[in-house]
Amino acid sequence: MKYNASTLGRRAAAAAGVLTLAVLGLAPMAQAENANYGNIKENAQGSLVIHKHLTGDGNPIGTVDGGAAGGTAGAAVAGVQFTAYPITGINLKDPAGWSKVSALSASGAIPDSACADPANPKLDGYGFEAGMASPDTDTSGVATISGMPVKAYLVCETKTPSNIVQKAKPFVVTVPTPNTAAGQEGNWVYDVHVYPKNEKVEVTKTIQDQKVNGYAVGSKVRFPVTSTLPKLDAKSYYKYFQLRDTMDEHLTEVTATDITLGGAKMDPGDYKVVTSGQTVTVTFTKVGLGKLKEAAGKPVQAVFEGKVASASNNGDITNKAQLISDTTYAEQPPNPEEPPATPDNPPTTETVTTYWGNLTIKKVDSHQQGQDKAGLKGAEFQLYKAKDSYANSCSKDKEGDAIAVNGETTLTTDDTGAINIQGLFVSDSIDEAGRDNKVNATERCYVLVETKAPAGFVLPSGDDAVTAVKVKAGTVTTDDVTVENTKQSVPGLPLTGANGMLILTASGASLLMIAVGSVLVARYRERKHSANLAA
Repeated sequence: MKYNASTLGRRAAAAAGVLTLAVLGLAPMAQAENANYGNIKENAQGSLVIHKHLTGDGNPIGTVDGGAAGGTAGAAVAGVQFTAYPITGINLKDPAGWSKVSALSASGAIPDSACADPANPKLDGYGFEAGMASPDTDTSGVATISGMPVKAYLVCETKTPSNIVQKAKPFVVTVPTPNTAAGQEGNWVYDVHVYPKNEKVEVTKTIQDQKVNGYAVGSKVRFPVTSTLPKLDAKSYYKYFQLRDTMDEHLTEVTATDITLGGAKMDPGDYKVVTSGQTVTVTFTKVGLGKLKEAAGKPVQAVFEGKVASASNNGDITNKAQLISDTTYAEQPPNPEEPPATPDNPPTTETVTTYWGNLTIKKVDSHQQGQDKAGLKGAEFQLYKAKDSYANSCSKDKEGDAIAVNGETTLTTDDTGAINIQGLFVSDSIDEAGRDNKVNATERCYVLVETKAPAGFVLPSGDDAVTAVKVKAGTVTTDDVTVENTKQSVPGLPLTGANGMLILTASGASLLMIAVGSVLVARYRERKHSANLAA
């Protein structure tokens, strides 16, 4: 059978036009059945111009010849690479070749998994020549494959940034492609423009309000890490999904807890938590990955935590987390793969910071003269949150219960008369209503109350037992926390000087006079008794 140019054009329009429409994100347009396309330039070379964007409003954003289509494009995606594989067995210089292309336009003819192994693409009934790789898309999301002979190509997304969770589906494109747009009939497009879309995944991090966990060394700091799950295609599955956080060296007992999906706790079999040094990972199992796929639009969250061991030299404890994920197209959910140990630029949260300072309390004898007063062992104190924690001038007004320092609410001076608190909360970088926090503040007020004096000293009463303290991030606060005590009063001791001798002498003389008087009285009575007997 002999084919004329018009017949060839119609087959091309029906085949290549339909295929490219899906890539373009365009709705099918009415085709001019009788359009005269003219002959293909069999020895010409064309190009594939790829415009890579996130999913926008769903309307067409461009045309096959590079014109605008009026839809709203999502953000441009840089760093994406595509590879075009020439399909063997399809000759576009022969009308039969266009019939084969037309057959590939049928639903399911190009499986979503055709590019599951980019080094070995699969398309039933066809083989491939060596692929032609694009450069990475630039900041405007554009990359071009040039010098493409007249052929049909399977195009695969072969390199994707780590923040892209779902690659574009494989698609077939022809060089040239007929332009089916109104007013453009009769034109072959050799520099073909396509607009494959991606889904992006992001991750955020915050700090739990410190009032929930305590204000002093030994308290936990907890960091909720959250990602809103994207919508995956029906045959797109997660290969892995991992939340990873390397905790600050000033935190101990690091781990992750409260793994939730859509606000509900996940089952222990949905994930595993592994701690290696200061790095904590939450890696989802095959069952868990299936739940993530079905939860598009919902948040998945893990809370990373550690116990404050000390304040850093700068007073700051910084933290950021990463999301490591990837997907593949497959007929069935695959077994999970091990996430890469060093992923290339994965989605990363902004750095969040919590600030801490140190406090030293010194207990001394108020009677001692000079500046270097001896410390008093055994004095007991309790520390409280100030009612106005961020006042310019700290007051003695306190609120709440006594603060636990390393689990103890009673603080006792040591042999040197000191109490050293190696970490008190000052502020953090989170600005939210209702938090007990002033964003990135450098100072915070506390209230110190003496509850027991050292042995032999008087416990101050009332307001005298209370000391307002201002703790500064990254420093050791010692000013205005030297607390003096007065000795207890004791009974007077006997005096041993001249006055004592006088008292003793007078006492002796009195006793002597009493003795002499007693003798004289006795003798008088004896004489009187004898006289009575004589009479």
